[in-house]
Amino acid sequence: MSFNKSKHKHLSCRHLLSAVSFAPVRSSFTQAFTNTFTHEVVKKSVLSLALSSVLMSIALSACSSDGKPLKIKSGVDDPVSIEVKGVQSEEVEQNINAYLATLPTISKARARLYSREITDKITTAVHSFGYYHPTVTLDFPKKESLFDRSLKANVDLGKPLFIRNCQIEVIGEGAYYSSFAKIIDESGLKSYTLLRHGNYEKLKEDLKNRALEIGFFDAKIISSRILVYKEQNVADIQLVFDTGKRYQFGAVIADAKTKDLMKPSVSLQNFVEGEYFSSKKLSEYTSALSQTNFYKSVDVRPLVEEKKDGKIPVSVALERQSKNLFRVGLGYSTDESVRGILAWDKPLINSKGHSFSSYFRVSRVKQDAQAIYKIPHKNPNLDYFYIKLAQTHTDFNDTLSDLSHASFHYVANMTGVWRRDFYLALEYEDYIQGLEKDSALNLTPGLILSRRTTTGGLDPKTGYSISFDNRFGTRAVTDANFFRSELVIKGVFSPTERTRVLYKLMQGGIFGADAYKVPPSMRFFVGGEQTLRGFGYKTQSSRQLGYLTGSRYLTAGTLEYMFPVGIENSRGAVFLDSAICTNSYSKDKSILYGPGIGFRYMSKYGTFKVDLAYGIDNKNDNRQFKLHLSFGPEF
Repeated sequence: MSFNKSKHKHLSCRHLLSAVSFAPVRSSFTQAFTNTFTHEVVKKSVLSLALSSVLMSIALSACSSDGKPLKIKSGVDDPVSIEVKGVQSEEVEQNINAYLATLPTISKARARLYSREITDKITTAVHSFGYYHPTVTLDFPKKESLFDRSLKANVDLGKPLFIRNCQIEVIGEGAYYSSFAKIIDESGLKSYTLLRHGNYEKLKEDLKNRALEIGFFDAKIISSRILVYKEQNVADIQLVFDTGKRYQFGAVIADAKTKDLMKPSVSLQNFVEGEYFSSKKLSEYTSALSQTNFYKSVDVRPLVEEKKDGKIPVSVALERQSKNLFRVGLGYSTDESVRGILAWDKPLINSKGHSFSSYFRVSRVKQDAQAIYKIPHKNPNLDYFYIKLAQTHTDFNDTLSDLSHASFHYVANMTGVWRRDFYLALEYEDYIQGLEKDSALNLTPGLILSRRTTTGGLDPKTGYSISFDNRFGTRAVTDANFFRSELVIKGVFSPTERTRVLYKLMQGGIFGADAYKVPPSMRFFVGGEQTLRGFGYKTQSSRQLGYLTGSRYLTAGTLEYMFPVGIENSRGAVFLDSAICTNSYSKDKSILYGPGIGFRYMSKYGTFKVDLAYGIDNKNDNRQFKLHLSFGPEF
């Protein structure tokens, strides 16, 4: 075979290779199988294969006009972009663009060669939304214009198909479950509505997933079809879903080691053998086991392959947490300067689930140590007792205090949405506050009500937390008659995907005949990254002869807006902090303000925050800038 390269110089590699026929190879091999590999057939096959190889080599060498070996380029010099016109639905247009994105890069010189591929991609994309009569016209970029590289695809969707008859049926035990009926109702598939293939496929997946979630492990689709009548512009849907029989929980299977480890958390198991299966219950059980911190790893799963007699065994495998956990940390904040922490925990002391945690923290302004011993009652996560011992030394601004604390707590959270922490605290504080030097011994019963909900993670989209701490003392058993209450509300919501609004409200008060006599640890101060960023840490309160005394009342609020700044995992922030810290709202109505700007960087370990705030104290004609650096969760 002769081949004139100069004559066919303008042909592309694609056309040359398509001209090479491999039919002789295929026919020879087919013949070889038919004749049981006779000697003659094998010879012909070999000759045909060799001839094809020679033809391919010639074709590849012909792709280069200068006779040199072919150089394959990774891209094109004049790529065109495809612009879709005439589609009013954003959802349909996005699907078209997704299909077009699967095409290779098209050069301007060869754009017309892809007319059919482009049209087919668009036609397939709109079929998903029930448009079976689209008209596609292509406007190619002008050859004489060097900068025109836009290929316009004008799409007329035409009339969509409507569902004429929609027959969706659930049979088996699941026919009586409302959850399947709800899935069908929410699918949007019904007679005299537009046909959408995506809704149809989603319905099938949703039915299968729901069946598995509640124990229909033999569920299957026994009939599924869409009959399209393009001439009549209608379609008929037929779908029959057989759930089969619903399985029950079987026996819990665990090795000897795991059975021993399960003893302190036996109350967490929320299912029994013979109860109908539910994947939600298994997920809740797994989560509860993990929350105890007794275990390094938790693996709970149904043994579907071992289903028998209508029951599904459940495998549980646990690995014990380390007997001793140590943490050493070093940090910095503008409130406390450099600070270090040393923590020691014993997550699981015995088979009853007792645990111990402690830490010692040191900074320039405060040194404190704390130890907690926890004793499960009905539930190690939601119903338990704990004993707390703490010692705190504070030397900052006008406060010098040594506080010794011992308290006994009972936490109840098994019913209702509020976590209830009932406690009895004994505290002795020896202090100097400004010009005041004294000591106080207080035995105070109290109750902390709290609740929290969030989308989770270090950067939640929505969530809130509420903490309401109330305690009182009486001279019958302590040094003063008083009632102290503090409410803290925090929250976050997202106006858009990448923006956040953070808010915080604080309200505190000390009431009673001896409200002025409570020690400094119970009084209110403001200032710092947690309350009023325009001022230093706890530098604002009522004063006596210029010295801080602490206040009886506190009202504070924060509103912060965070927005993207074009840097990955980062946001800018603008905020306004405000507070009133006073002994009398009627006599002192001055409000402290702290507007400012900030920067947030979200890492996988937490959020690094930089804030520059401007403190405004109109009463004392005080203005100041304050820089705050901190690291931790935003909410």
